[in-house]
Amino acid sequence: MDGDAGERDKHLEVRFAIAYTLLFAAVAPMVGYLNLYLQRRGLSDSQIGTTAAIMSLFSILSPPLWGYLSDRWHDRRLPLAVASLGAAIVFLAYFFASFPIVLLVAALFAFFHSPLIPLLDALVLERLGESKERYGRIRAWGSWAFIAMMLIFGLTLKKQGTAESLIPALSTFVVLRVAFAISAFLLPRNGGGKPMGDGDWKAVKELFANRGWQAFLAISLLSMVSTSVFYAFFPLYLNRAGVSDNWQGYFWVIAVLAEVAFMTWLTEPLIKRIGLKGVFLLGIAGRAFRFAAYAFPLSFPTLLALQTLHSLTFAAVHTASVTWVSVKAPERARALTQTLYASVLMGIGSAIGAQIGGIIAEHFGLRFLFGLAGAINGLAFLLGLLWLKEPSVQPEEVSSSQSKQLATTCDRKGGCAK
Repeated sequence: MDGDAGERDKHLEVRFAIAYTLLFAAVAPMVGYLNLYLQRRGLSDSQIGTTAAIMSLFSILSPPLWGYLSDRWHDRRLPLAVASLGAAIVFLAYFFASFPIVLLVAALFAFFHSPLIPLLDALVLERLGESKERYGRIRAWGSWAFIAMMLIFGLTLKKQGTAESLIPALSTFVVLRVAFAISAFLLPRNGGGKPMGDGDWKAVKELFANRGWQAFLAISLLSMVSTSVFYAFFPLYLNRAGVSDNWQGYFWVIAVLAEVAFMTWLTEPLIKRIGLKGVFLLGIAGRAFRFAAYAFPLSFPTLLALQTLHSLTFAAVHTASVTWVSVKAPERARALTQTLYASVLMGIGSAIGAQIGGIIAEHFGLRFLFGLAGAINGLAFLLGLLWLKEPSVQPEEVSSSQSKQLATTCDRKGGCAK
């Protein structure tokens, strides 16, 4: 029986790996080239910042709505498929819209796209049960896919191209999002347990009234306000530093290779050794150092070397934070809690960072902007040392008998026997 459960777990991990592969392969063209495309279409720094801020504002309301429906229906697959397909369709409008119509496109795109990562994370972490440290190894498949896409772009894009030359790379986003929508139906329907009921709202409200949770949210938000600057303006920073389009792809390859290495080999031992708080703060410290470094004139080799800090600035913070949320979330409202957390970070945090960042960049320059981002993360690190406590595991998380029962009774389609 244990052998059957182990084989079932292995097949399940493969399906999760495929989902993360398709999910993050599509992120590569969006993160790497969308804002550069918009700039070459004539948008200014402040307009790009406004566009990013609009996406972030709609990311405040959209993820909790999808998360609530996912918990209420006790079904993760349908929301993932519908949201992914909607994101693919809306993304096509970027090729035709100009400012200010592009703001409407950004809003609709954020409505569909922003819940995808937290919904999949919620499902995977639910299924992992008490073995949440395995999340990093599974999530690393998404990073490998991101690397592969950036390598392809590096080999195929011209050194200095036009907006039109970026359209083939951006079009891969649409294809990959459609593929992800189809693959969603290969995933389990849910993470086991019971669907969310009206009484679970009380547990969610109690969590958000908890001072320890509020401190975690506040520090995450402060760090994300400045980190959103990186994602919005780093491609423009590299472009102005003389880095060509194809080499921008290689820059991301180096960054995500470091991310993969951290998730594959360091996540589990570090969480066991220094805890979630330690890994979380280690990542924020990496953000402070990396972003502050961009405030100075840097040589090409130094810019490349700084990309290795992506292992901390993304991998450490992301892995620790989503695991933290899953540990603290009410058992039957994990998707809602993950998406609420995502709405705080990707919604409020990114909206503030992108909008204010665009104004600062236009008036004071990108170097000043990144220096400020580093200082804000330094403040977040200090506050984290003072305010944060290692999250305690919820009672249902330590029930190994329950997780074993789920592993042996859940069928391959995701339905669970009672």
